[in-house]
Amino acid sequence: MAKIQPAGGAAALVSALTLEDIRLLEKYRPKALVLKEGDEEVFRVGTSTEGCVTENGVCFAAATRDEAALAEVTLVVPADVKMQEFAVDKIGPAYLQLGKVEENARQALSEIKEQLDQVRAAVSAA
Repeated sequence: MAKIQPAGGAAALVSALTLEDIRLLEKYRPKALVLKEGDEEVFRVGTSTEGCVTENGVCFAAATRDEAALAEVTLVVPADVKMQEFAVDKIGPAYLQLGKVEENARQALSEIKEQLDQVRAAVSAA
């Protein structure tokens, strides 16, 4: 599940998915990154050149600098706002939805990786 980590005067929303996993899903199974209620899209996860967090989605632009390379978006916390209040008010709604997307995405990732392995195995060496 995603985490919200304080970092000095900022808060980082860190996904349980890697940035590369999200890019793979965007390419092969974009519907796995979308939550719908009926026919209406209510939340979307993606990648972009600049990260953002809204109640309707998260765009990840960076990865954590450790071996895990998890997708991350960092938001500046205003000096007059407490970290916990900021996390609950500004990141909380997206955090809850992101967890649902991550659950759905794991199955899709497994299927995609298996299919790509089948394609790789079908390529004969010249």
